[in-house]
Amino acid sequence: MTPFEQALRERVPSREALLAEAKAQSTRQRQRKRALGGGLSVVLLAAAAWAFDPSYYSDELRVAIGQRERLTLADGSQLVLDSNSHLRIEHRLRSRQFELLQGEATFTVAHGPQPFIVRSQGIAVRDIGTVFNVRSDSRGVAVAVVDGEVEVSSTAVAAQRLLGGQQVQARDAQIGPVTPVDPARITAWQQGKLRFDGTPLREVIVDLQRYRQAPIHLLDNRAAGQRLSGEFDSAAVEPLLDLLPSILPINVQRAADGQVSIRSR
Repeated sequence: MTPFEQALRERVPSREALLAEAKAQSTRQRQRKRALGGGLSVVLLAAAAWAFDPSYYSDELRVAIGQRERLTLADGSQLVLDSNSHLRIEHRLRSRQFELLQGEATFTVAHGPQPFIVRSQGIAVRDIGTVFNVRSDSRGVAVAVVDGEVEVSSTAVAAQRLLGGQQVQARDAQIGPVTPVDPARITAWQQGKLRFDGTPLREVIVDLQRYRQAPIHLLDNRAAGQRLSGEFDSAAVEPLLDLLPSILPINVQRAADGQVSIRSR
């Protein structure tokens, strides 16, 4: 019987062999589940990333005082940034987004499948095929359309559309009324010009400050309310400051460190 017993053992696995095979099969099943679960997680993460449109990296563009910067993007869109401007260019999955942290910029947008959005101080400007200008400073945000159309919105105000030759002023996420504007005046800074039309001196000083390092101080409300008209060279801010007392009833005093103080007389 010994030969038959040996042959039977060769054909029928032992208890130990059966247990070992069962353990191996369980291990393989767990590995397949983990692989499927991991693949599903990757798919879900990719879908979530596409839905939320995250920024996977950004570039910072800063323009020195007295300089201007021109940039052509990979999609053909063109940007022009004024003196002392700071723009963050965000690279996202589903949109072209930018944040103007300070200064002024004109955007000439190339048509494309991805939305083109500029944000500043809680305001979002969505391009609808256009050339538009955004200014961001202590006065708030000014959006002006040179040509085409944009949609301006905020967390507090419903979106509204602007056409060529229109502008809005916004502050603290509140958007003011739509008003007409001369596109040539809006983009005059690109030719090194500052154009004022009965502009209060408090606003004139904000524009002048962009072109100089040392601060300009307005010492009283009467001086701040004086109005200035005319076209001036943005590269000649210092001569303009010296000229102001001959135009307006004010005194201009310079300090050794470059600071300027203006008071009424």
